[in-house]
Amino acid sequence: MHRLLLCLLLAPAWTACVRWSPPIMDTSDAGSCRSASLRWISPADADERERLASWCRGVGGAVIQPAPAAVEAPPALADITFVSWNVHVGNGDIRAFVRDLRAGRHTGNRRVDHFILMLQEVARTEGVPPFADGISGAARIPARAGDDIDIVRIGRELGLSLIYVPSMRNGRSPEDPAADRGCAILSTFPLSEPVAIELPGERQRRVAIVAKFAAVSVGVIHLDALGGAKRLWGLWTPWMREAQVRSLDALFGDELLVLGADLNTWHGRDERAVRVLSTPPRATPASPERHGLGLRVLDYLLFRAGEDRRAQYRQIPQRYGSDHRPLIGWIE
Repeated sequence: MHRLLLCLLLAPAWTACVRWSPPIMDTSDAGSCRSASLRWISPADADERERLASWCRGVGGAVIQPAPAAVEAPPALADITFVSWNVHVGNGDIRAFVRDLRAGRHTGNRRVDHFILMLQEVARTEGVPPFADGISGAARIPARAGDDIDIVRIGRELGLSLIYVPSMRNGRSPEDPAADRGCAILSTFPLSEPVAIELPGERQRRVAIVAKFAAVSVGVIHLDALGGAKRLWGLWTPWMREAQVRSLDALFGDELLVLGADLNTWHGRDERAVRVLSTPPRATPASPERHGLGLRVLDYLLFRAGEDRRAQYRQIPQRYGSDHRPLIGWIE
Protein backbone atom coordinates (compact mmCIF):
# COMPACT_ATOMS: atom_id res chain seq x y z
CA MET A 1 0.00 0.00 0.00
CA HIS A 2 2.81 2.40 0.85
CA ARG A 3 4.47 1.69 -2.48
CA LEU A 4 1.23 2.33 -4.37
CA LEU A 5 0.71 5.64 -2.56
CA LEU A 6 4.27 6.65 -3.43
CA CYS A 7 3.55 5.93 -7.10
CA LEU A 8 0.41 8.02 -6.96
CA LEU A 9 2.20 10.96 -5.39
CA LEU A 10 5.27 10.79 -7.59
CA ALA A 11 3.67 10.02 -10.95
CA PRO A 12 6.28 11.96 -12.98
CA ALA A 13 9.07 9.91 -11.43
CA TRP A 14 8.29 6.84 -13.52
CA THR A 15 11.23 4.67 -12.58
CA ALA A 16 10.63 5.13 -8.83
CA CYS A 17 7.69 2.75 -9.17
CA VAL A 18 9.70 -0.02 -10.82
CA ARG A 19 12.39 -2.21 -9.39
CA TRP A 20 15.11 -2.13 -12.00
CA SER A 21 18.86 -2.68 -12.04
CA PRO A 22 21.29 -3.06 -14.95
CA PRO A 23 21.19 -6.51 -16.58
CA ILE A 24 24.10 -8.92 -16.42
CA MET A 25 25.61 -11.51 -18.72
CA ASP A 26 24.05 -14.88 -18.01
CA THR A 27 26.47 -17.80 -18.02
CA SER A 28 24.46 -20.14 -15.79
CA ASP A 29 22.61 -23.21 -17.02
CA ALA A 30 19.20 -22.18 -15.71
CA GLY A 31 17.18 -24.36 -18.04
CA SER A 32 16.89 -25.78 -21.52
CA CYS A 33 15.48 -22.54 -22.92
CA ARG A 34 18.85 -20.77 -22.70
CA SER A 35 20.60 -22.13 -25.76
CA ALA A 36 24.38 -21.97 -25.83
CA SER A 37 24.19 -20.82 -29.46
CA LEU A 38 23.22 -17.31 -28.33
CA ARG A 39 24.67 -14.77 -25.93
CA TRP A 40 22.22 -14.24 -23.07
CA ILE A 41 21.65 -11.12 -20.98
CA SER A 42 19.35 -11.39 -17.96
CA PRO A 43 18.15 -9.24 -15.07
CA ALA A 44 20.58 -8.99 -12.16
CA ASP A 45 17.84 -9.16 -9.51
CA ALA A 46 17.71 -12.59 -7.84
CA ASP A 47 13.93 -12.58 -7.37
CA GLU A 48 13.47 -11.62 -11.02
CA ARG A 49 15.71 -14.44 -12.18
CA GLU A 50 13.82 -16.94 -10.03
CA ARG A 51 10.52 -15.82 -11.54
CA LEU A 52 11.90 -16.14 -15.07
CA ALA A 53 13.23 -19.64 -14.38
CA SER A 54 9.71 -21.10 -14.04
CA TRP A 55 8.80 -19.67 -17.45
CA CYS A 56 12.07 -20.90 -18.91
CA ARG A 57 11.25 -24.48 -17.89
CA GLY A 58 8.06 -24.36 -19.95
CA VAL A 59 9.65 -23.64 -23.34
CA GLY A 60 12.12 -25.29 -25.68
CA GLY A 61 15.51 -23.97 -26.65
CA ALA A 62 16.26 -21.13 -29.00
CA VAL A 63 16.80 -21.98 -32.67
CA ILE A 64 19.34 -20.58 -35.13
CA GLN A 65 18.70 -21.93 -38.60
CA PRO A 66 20.67 -20.82 -41.67
CA ALA A 67 18.90 -20.58 -44.98
CA PRO A 68 19.37 -23.63 -47.24
CA ALA A 69 21.02 -21.47 -49.91
CA ALA A 70 21.95 -18.25 -48.16
CA VAL A 71 23.73 -15.51 -50.11
CA GLU A 72 27.44 -15.23 -49.39
CA ALA A 73 27.33 -11.52 -48.53
CA PRO A 74 24.48 -9.22 -47.46
CA PRO A 75 23.05 -6.88 -50.10
CA ALA A 76 23.34 -3.11 -50.06
CA LEU A 77 21.36 -1.47 -47.29
CA ALA A 78 19.09 0.37 -49.75
CA ASP A 79 18.08 -2.97 -51.30
CA ILE A 80 16.70 -4.43 -48.05
CA THR A 81 13.05 -4.22 -46.98
CA PHE A 82 12.42 -4.31 -43.21
CA VAL A 83 9.19 -5.67 -41.77
CA SER A 84 7.80 -5.58 -38.23
CA TRP A 85 4.67 -7.61 -37.52
CA ASN A 86 2.87 -9.23 -34.60
CA VAL A 87 1.43 -12.40 -36.15
CA HIS A 88 -0.86 -13.28 -33.22
CA VAL A 89 0.48 -16.77 -32.52
CA GLY A 90 0.09 -18.37 -35.90
CA ASN A 91 -3.03 -16.52 -37.01
CA GLY A 92 -1.01 -14.26 -39.30
CA ASP A 93 -0.34 -16.04 -42.58
CA ILE A 94 3.41 -15.53 -42.92
CA ARG A 95 3.60 -17.61 -46.10
CA ALA A 96 1.02 -15.50 -47.93
CA PHE A 97 2.58 -12.27 -46.72
CA VAL A 98 6.06 -13.27 -47.91
CA ARG A 99 4.66 -14.37 -51.26
CA ASP A 100 3.02 -10.97 -51.75
CA LEU A 101 6.09 -9.11 -50.46
CA ARG A 102 8.41 -10.88 -52.89
CA ALA A 103 6.02 -10.21 -55.77
CA GLY A 104 6.03 -6.48 -55.03
CA ARG A 105 2.40 -6.17 -53.97
CA HIS A 106 3.35 -3.86 -51.07
CA THR A 107 6.17 -1.96 -52.77
CA GLY A 108 4.52 -0.50 -55.86
CA ASN A 109 5.11 -3.65 -57.95
CA ARG A 110 8.84 -3.47 -57.22
CA ARG A 111 9.96 -7.03 -56.56
CA VAL A 112 11.59 -7.55 -53.17
CA ASP A 113 14.56 -9.91 -53.28
CA HIS A 114 16.04 -9.17 -49.85
CA PHE A 115 14.18 -8.58 -46.62
CA ILE A 116 14.33 -9.00 -42.85
CA LEU A 117 11.20 -9.95 -40.91
CA MET A 118 11.13 -8.92 -37.24
CA LEU A 119 8.17 -10.88 -35.91
CA GLN A 120 6.42 -10.93 -32.56
CA GLU A 121 4.15 -13.69 -31.21
CA VAL A 122 5.34 -16.43 -33.53
CA ALA A 123 4.70 -19.98 -32.36
CA ARG A 124 6.47 -23.33 -32.32
CA THR A 125 4.82 -26.70 -31.88
CA GLU A 126 7.81 -29.07 -31.89
CA GLY A 127 10.64 -29.35 -29.38
CA VAL A 128 8.55 -28.04 -26.48
CA PRO A 129 8.78 -29.93 -23.16
CA PRO A 130 5.66 -31.54 -21.69
CA PHE A 131 3.77 -29.66 -19.02
CA ALA A 132 4.91 -30.34 -15.45
CA ASP A 133 4.68 -28.92 -11.95
CA GLY A 134 6.70 -25.75 -11.45
CA ILE A 135 6.16 -24.55 -15.01
CA SER A 136 4.64 -21.16 -15.79
CA GLY A 137 2.75 -20.53 -19.00
CA ALA A 138 0.54 -17.92 -20.62
CA ALA A 139 -3.12 -18.29 -21.45
CA ARG A 140 -3.24 -20.16 -24.74
CA ILE A 141 -3.88 -18.14 -27.89
CA PRO A 142 -5.34 -20.59 -30.43
CA ALA A 143 -4.33 -20.50 -34.07
CA ARG A 144 -6.51 -21.25 -37.06
CA ALA A 145 -7.51 -24.90 -37.18
CA GLY A 146 -5.44 -27.03 -39.52
CA ASP A 147 -2.69 -24.51 -40.16
CA ASP A 148 0.98 -25.41 -39.71
CA ILE A 149 2.12 -22.50 -37.53
CA ASP A 150 5.55 -23.78 -36.45
CA ILE A 151 7.91 -20.88 -37.17
CA VAL A 152 10.94 -23.15 -37.60
CA ARG A 153 9.22 -25.13 -40.34
CA ILE A 154 7.91 -21.94 -41.94
CA GLY A 155 11.42 -20.46 -42.07
CA ARG A 156 12.79 -23.64 -43.62
CA GLU A 157 9.94 -23.83 -46.14
CA LEU A 158 10.48 -20.20 -47.22
CA GLY A 159 14.24 -20.67 -47.53
CA LEU A 160 15.05 -18.02 -44.92
CA SER A 161 17.63 -17.70 -42.19
CA LEU A 162 15.95 -17.87 -38.79
CA ILE A 163 16.63 -16.85 -35.22
CA TYR A 164 13.80 -17.87 -32.89
CA VAL A 165 13.80 -17.30 -29.13
CA PRO A 166 10.68 -18.42 -27.23
CA SER A 167 9.49 -16.19 -24.41
CA MET A 168 6.66 -18.23 -22.90
CA ARG A 169 4.65 -21.40 -23.12
CA ASN A 170 1.47 -20.99 -25.17
CA GLY A 171 -0.83 -22.56 -22.59
CA ARG A 172 -0.77 -23.17 -18.86
CA SER A 173 -2.42 -26.53 -18.31
CA PRO A 174 -1.69 -30.17 -19.25
CA GLU A 175 -4.71 -30.08 -21.57
CA ASP A 176 -3.16 -27.40 -23.78
CA PRO A 177 -1.10 -28.65 -26.75
CA ALA A 178 2.64 -28.31 -26.19
CA ALA A 179 3.70 -25.08 -27.89
CA ASP A 180 5.73 -21.98 -27.11
CA ARG A 181 5.74 -18.48 -28.52
CA GLY A 182 8.13 -15.57 -28.75
CA CYS A 183 10.06 -13.37 -31.18
CA ALA A 184 11.87 -14.28 -34.38
CA ILE A 185 14.05 -12.70 -37.03
CA LEU A 186 13.87 -14.17 -40.53
CA SER A 187 16.17 -13.00 -43.31
CA THR A 188 17.08 -13.73 -46.91
CA PHE A 189 20.76 -13.62 -45.90
CA PRO A 190 22.77 -14.77 -42.87
CA LEU A 191 22.75 -12.89 -39.57
CA SER A 192 25.52 -13.09 -36.97
CA GLU A 193 26.23 -12.46 -33.28
CA PRO A 194 22.70 -13.13 -31.98
CA VAL A 195 21.92 -11.90 -28.47
CA ALA A 196 18.86 -12.74 -26.35
CA ILE A 197 17.85 -10.25 -23.66
CA GLU A 198 15.45 -11.35 -20.93
CA LEU A 199 13.40 -8.36 -19.81
CA PRO A 200 12.34 -7.53 -16.26
CA GLY A 201 8.62 -7.76 -15.57
CA GLU A 202 5.89 -9.02 -13.28
CA ARG A 203 3.71 -11.35 -15.31
CA GLN A 204 4.99 -13.05 -18.44
CA ARG A 205 8.54 -13.71 -19.59
CA ARG A 206 9.65 -11.51 -22.49
CA VAL A 207 12.85 -11.95 -24.52
CA ALA A 208 14.17 -9.45 -27.07
CA ILE A 209 16.54 -10.48 -29.88
CA VAL A 210 19.28 -8.55 -31.65
CA ALA A 211 21.61 -9.74 -34.43
CA LYS A 212 23.96 -8.18 -36.97
CA PHE A 213 24.75 -8.09 -40.64
CA ALA A 214 27.74 -6.05 -41.83
CA ALA A 215 27.61 -2.78 -39.82
CA VAL A 216 23.88 -2.95 -39.09
CA SER A 217 22.05 -4.31 -36.03
CA VAL A 218 18.48 -5.55 -36.26
CA GLY A 219 16.29 -6.32 -33.29
CA VAL A 220 12.79 -7.39 -32.32
CA ILE A 221 11.01 -6.39 -29.08
CA HIS A 222 7.65 -7.25 -27.52
CA LEU A 223 6.88 -5.49 -24.23
CA ASP A 224 4.31 -6.31 -21.55
CA ALA A 225 0.73 -5.27 -22.14
CA LEU A 226 -0.21 -5.54 -18.44
CA GLY A 227 1.55 -5.39 -15.11
CA GLY A 228 0.87 -7.43 -12.01
CA ALA A 229 -1.95 -7.07 -9.49
CA LYS A 230 0.10 -4.83 -7.22
CA ARG A 231 0.31 -2.33 -10.07
CA LEU A 232 -3.43 -2.55 -10.78
CA TRP A 233 -2.69 -4.52 -13.98
CA GLY A 234 -3.15 -1.86 -16.65
CA LEU A 235 -3.09 1.47 -14.85
CA TRP A 236 0.59 1.60 -13.98
CA THR A 237 2.20 -0.52 -16.68
CA PRO A 238 3.94 2.47 -18.36
CA TRP A 239 6.51 2.26 -15.57
CA MET A 240 7.09 -1.42 -16.26
CA ARG A 241 7.52 -0.88 -19.99
CA GLU A 242 10.04 1.88 -19.34
CA ALA A 243 12.05 -0.49 -17.13
CA GLN A 244 11.93 -3.11 -19.88
CA VAL A 245 13.23 -0.63 -22.46
CA ARG A 246 16.01 0.56 -20.16
CA SER A 247 17.22 -3.04 -19.84
CA LEU A 248 17.91 -3.14 -23.59
CA ASP A 249 21.19 -1.22 -23.55
CA ALA A 250 22.89 -4.15 -25.29
CA LEU A 251 20.96 -3.19 -28.42
CA PHE A 252 22.48 0.25 -28.68
CA GLY A 253 26.06 0.14 -29.90
CA ASP A 254 27.54 2.35 -32.59
CA GLU A 255 26.04 0.49 -35.55
CA LEU A 256 23.16 1.44 -37.74
CA LEU A 257 20.04 0.05 -36.12
CA VAL A 258 16.58 -1.17 -37.14
CA LEU A 259 14.07 -2.31 -34.52
CA GLY A 260 10.72 -3.98 -35.04
CA ALA A 261 8.64 -3.60 -31.92
CA ASP A 262 5.25 -4.21 -30.41
CA LEU A 263 5.69 -1.89 -27.42
CA ASN A 264 2.10 -2.31 -26.20
CA THR A 265 2.07 1.38 -25.37
CA TRP A 266 -1.51 2.01 -24.30
CA HIS A 267 -0.86 5.73 -24.10
CA GLY A 268 0.96 6.00 -27.42
CA ARG A 269 4.10 7.95 -28.11
CA ASP A 270 3.73 9.94 -24.91
CA GLU A 271 4.74 6.87 -22.90
CA ARG A 272 8.21 6.91 -21.42
CA ALA A 273 9.17 3.66 -23.18
CA VAL A 274 8.81 5.36 -26.57
CA ARG A 275 10.57 8.50 -25.37
CA VAL A 276 13.53 6.47 -24.12
CA LEU A 277 13.81 4.55 -27.39
CA SER A 278 13.48 7.79 -29.35
CA THR A 279 16.30 9.56 -27.51
CA PRO A 280 19.63 9.63 -29.40
CA PRO A 281 21.76 7.64 -29.74
CA ARG A 282 19.06 4.99 -29.65
CA ALA A 283 16.62 5.35 -32.55
CA THR A 284 13.82 7.35 -34.16
CA PRO A 285 10.21 6.08 -34.03
CA ALA A 286 8.29 5.34 -37.16
CA SER A 287 4.90 3.98 -38.10
CA PRO A 288 2.38 3.22 -35.30
CA GLU A 289 -0.75 1.14 -35.51
CA ARG A 290 -3.82 2.51 -33.72
CA HIS A 291 -6.53 0.36 -32.16
CA GLY A 292 -10.01 1.02 -30.86
CA LEU A 293 -10.62 4.72 -30.30
CA GLY A 294 -7.11 5.64 -31.36
CA LEU A 295 -5.81 5.86 -27.80
CA ARG A 296 -3.49 2.86 -28.13
CA VAL A 297 -0.38 2.85 -30.30
CA LEU A 298 1.17 -0.60 -30.26
CA ASP A 299 3.48 -1.25 -33.21
CA TYR A 300 6.61 0.62 -34.24
CA LEU A 301 9.50 0.52 -36.69
CA LEU A 302 12.49 2.40 -35.30
CA PHE A 303 15.64 3.35 -37.16
CA ARG A 304 19.05 4.76 -36.40
CA ALA A 305 20.01 5.34 -40.01
CA GLY A 306 22.90 7.80 -39.77
CA GLU A 307 23.13 11.42 -40.85
CA ASP A 308 23.45 10.68 -44.57
CA ARG A 309 20.45 8.32 -44.77
CA ARG A 310 16.70 8.60 -44.40
CA ALA A 311 14.29 5.93 -43.20
CA GLN A 312 10.94 5.44 -44.91
CA TYR A 313 8.03 3.26 -43.84
CA ARG A 314 4.39 2.45 -44.40
CA GLN A 315 1.70 0.37 -42.80
CA ILE A 316 -0.09 -1.98 -45.15
CA PRO A 317 -3.89 -2.36 -44.94
CA GLN A 318 -3.98 -6.17 -44.90
CA ARG A 319 -3.72 -8.05 -41.62
CA TYR A 320 -3.28 -11.53 -43.20
CA GLY A 321 -5.31 -13.06 -40.36
CA SER A 322 -3.44 -11.38 -37.50
CA ASP A 323 -4.86 -8.71 -35.20
CA HIS A 324 -1.98 -6.39 -36.22
CA ARG A 325 -0.98 -4.97 -39.59
CA PRO A 326 2.60 -5.37 -40.87
CA LEU A 327 4.87 -2.31 -40.98
CA ILE A 328 7.19 -2.14 -44.00
CA GLY A 329 10.23 0.13 -44.11
CA TRP A 330 13.54 0.74 -45.82
CA ILE A 331 16.58 3.00 -45.59
CA GLU A 332 17.61 5.30 -48.44
